[in-house]
Amino acid sequence: MKYVRGCVATLLFSLIFHSFVLNSVASTVNTRASADSFLKQLLGAEHHGMGGSFVGVTRGANALGSNPAGISAMEGNRFVIHATRFPRTIALLSKPNLNAGYEDYSRYEQRAYGIETLNWAFPMGKLGTIGLAFALAQEGAFRRVDYRGKALNSFPENNLAIGFSYGLNIFGGTVIGVDTKWLRSKVTGTEGNEDLGHGYAYNVGILQQIGDAIQIGVVARNLSNGLSFSDASIPDTMEHTIVTGIAYQREISDIALRIGLDAHPPFRDGIRANVGSEVWYRDWIGVRVGYLRDTQKRYTPVFLLQGASFEMEERLWKAEGLCFGLGIRFGSITLNAAYTPQFTPTVGIDERLHIVQGKAVYAFSIGQTF
Repeated sequence: MKYVRGCVATLLFSLIFHSFVLNSVASTVNTRASADSFLKQLLGAEHHGMGGSFVGVTRGANALGSNPAGISAMEGNRFVIHATRFPRTIALLSKPNLNAGYEDYSRYEQRAYGIETLNWAFPMGKLGTIGLAFALAQEGAFRRVDYRGKALNSFPENNLAIGFSYGLNIFGGTVIGVDTKWLRSKVTGTEGNEDLGHGYAYNVGILQQIGDAIQIGVVARNLSNGLSFSDASIPDTMEHTIVTGIAYQREISDIALRIGLDAHPPFRDGIRANVGSEVWYRDWIGVRVGYLRDTQKRYTPVFLLQGASFEMEERLWKAEGLCFGLGIRFGSITLNAAYTPQFTPTVGIDERLHIVQGKAVYAFSIGQTF
């Protein structure tokens, strides 16, 4: 038994070490493929309501796309559909002027888009659990017109992922999992030409149960060589990340409590963490609350208001604030809804930011156990 525990400890350490190295190397590149952020957002409403924490609390079909070890955490087939809506966000940046006041200097804009996922987990007893996943992110249509203003065509940008996962309880309370995704990313290049990129990405995770109440986990995400685009100007790299988490759960009479905490090292651009709690009453209604703090370094276009022109600028974007969620069960069917803060650009000492539109992200899901 001591030998087996030693093997698990070695596996955990190796996963953390190698993922940390990969993350450090990948983080030297600032421009990422659009599929990179897409894969990081494949969480359901259940996890969004808990502040985005998922590593230790993930279970069943919800684990597909996050920590694949969790697909073996529930009995019975599990089917779940998630839908997340990201609003069109407009942010105005103000800077000091010659009159010792502030005036609007530039504008950032994020187009509205949505992500839909369909996950299915199939337990196979001692042989483990397999999972199938389909995910699609759709942005607004990109329309081109001629000099007379006539529409030539419409090109909606999107990201598509088809995944296969496998989880196995290797002994006692230790579960390992891996998932692989085939990716197709449809974007526009700098010249306005549409392009398709393809590639693969992998997640590797482990969960360890400690006693009856505590579960710890580690997952290495987005392990990929990037996407293949014919246009070299289109970003094609993927950031390799590692997330560690711990969960605590306890049942007292008619109340079931669950708490999750995740950390995303290394903290190069500030603390990146997720914490949340969930309380269910008689297994039919649940309330969630959490806190999210995440950062992304983006190289994006900004509209200069004075010159009416665009320029590319590297800036740190941050999502921080309270998250809320609600769950209701009707027999074998579970409905979930959640609210989380949206990513917005950070500002310097002499800058001010005003969010004109789009501060919240909404997520919904429906699942059934067979």
